[in-house]
Amino acid sequence: MDDLLTDFIAETRDMMEAIEGEIIAWEANPADHTRLDAIFRFVHTVKGNCGFFDLPRLERLSHAAEDALSDVRANRRSADGRFVSTILAIIDCIGEFIDAIEADKPFPRGRELPLIAALEHGEAVEAETAVELQKGGAAAAPRSIRLPVDLLDRVMSGVSDMVLARNDLAHRLQQAGNQQMVDGPFERLTAILNDVRDAITRMRMQRVEQLFNSVPRLVRDLSQDLGKRVLLDIEGGDVELDREVIEIIRDPLTHIIRNSLDHGIESPAERIKAGKPADGLLRIAARQTGNRISIVITDDGRGLDAEKIADKALGNGLVTETQRAAMDENAIYQLVFEPGLSTASEVSSISGRGVGLDVVRDNLERVGGWIEVTSTVGAGASIHLHIPLTLSIIGGLTVEVAGQYFAIPQSYVEEIEYGSGDAVDYTKMGDAALVTMRGERTPCLSLADVLELETASTPDDQTFILLRLAKGDVIALSVDRIHNIGDIVVKPLPPAIIETGCYSGIALLDDGQPILLLDLPQIAADHQIVGQKRSR
Repeated sequence: MDDLLTDFIAETRDMMEAIEGEIIAWEANPADHTRLDAIFRFVHTVKGNCGFFDLPRLERLSHAAEDALSDVRANRRSADGRFVSTILAIIDCIGEFIDAIEADKPFPRGRELPLIAALEHGEAVEAETAVELQKGGAAAAPRSIRLPVDLLDRVMSGVSDMVLARNDLAHRLQQAGNQQMVDGPFERLTAILNDVRDAITRMRMQRVEQLFNSVPRLVRDLSQDLGKRVLLDIEGGDVELDREVIEIIRDPLTHIIRNSLDHGIESPAERIKAGKPADGLLRIAARQTGNRISIVITDDGRGLDAEKIADKALGNGLVTETQRAAMDENAIYQLVFEPGLSTASEVSSISGRGVGLDVVRDNLERVGGWIEVTSTVGAGASIHLHIPLTLSIIGGLTVEVAGQYFAIPQSYVEEIEYGSGDAVDYTKMGDAALVTMRGERTPCLSLADVLELETASTPDDQTFILLRLAKGDVIALSVDRIHNIGDIVVKPLPPAIIETGCYSGIALLDDGQPILLLDLPQIAADHQIVGQKRSR
């Protein structure tokens, strides 16, 4: 396959990812000519390229779509639900043809003919045809970033090793004293390495909106199939995540959305009877917190019934009576991710077979992620996907406690004070501890107590680190001493270690020694000191 054709395939796929969301938004507001123009430009571009590459069948299909959209732009034709469904089916068909070109296979026989006829005569696309086209579109070839991912991994790993070697060299130069002949070249090397590191990192990063582009179409099609009305709210598309991780969590996100629409959100009649608006709400939000991405999927539907889930698990033999009695609500919610468990009363084409959510957990664990579930019966449920970055270089503090080293993301650090100084006043009140810095009192945790380590240090010997977490909570953490401040390489942890609730990654020191990266938000939450404000 020549380079021009490869570029055509890649460009068309990129445009298709964005255009489906534009079509769904345009259907909700047909007067939005900006989106209509974007859709028209897409089919016009495909038509023009087809003539260049001698693809007459794809050219006829895109030409028919272009003519129909041109009529809509000129107000000679209205854009009703049938018309939009046909345009979406054409997008799927274009995707099938692109896959066939890439695989060097013939186009599916007669695939485009009913779609062209539907546009010309204003008819609805047959349901079977639309379903087949959607299935074909879902079987798209694996995405590519024009470079092998393993090659990018090797380059990124090499840059990470260079950062560690640079840090090690910096410490040795510092110990050797001021050497002007070396300091200048070393500073230039540091600047160059920082630029290379940022460029390589961006090569592997992609905006999460690439993951969200297909969601409006998925929600539209599923809500129509289920006879439900669903409003979709997406935010946080500008958050960036590793490209490979985006592909890994694509299926989990799809499974969760399908379950929210099928099990969670009620039919319009049920919602009105329950005193809710007829339209259900599905909200998807992405946030970056330190070295982690959180994607939260929330619906305002039935919510999860813990008793019903526990009874199902008990009936399926997933838990025993003794285990069931010892489970709290959060542990019961985690049972929905066990293979073979489904709370659906009947099997449908969408759900009910007890498969899907176990795939969600498995895929997240592959990248060191995990899931949290919150729910209120009758009010809805939220599923939180926590996704650590697969490989990252961040600014960090290396702290020491009881002779062991741990890392803290530097982005959390606001202030560092020594316990022996006059600026710190440490107070113990029962099991709680408070530290006063600059006249402001803050809840304080001892890292030795958190990790159950024996230390001989007293509050006067310790160093206090003032931390501001992502939600604005401020806490203090006492450690024996600060060992180092600088760039650290972070890699994901096995799920078993993440489950301890204390760590979010593995950090590599300058000499390559691995240490654990502390999960400060989780530690603060476990000790119930988040949400407390600093007080005078």
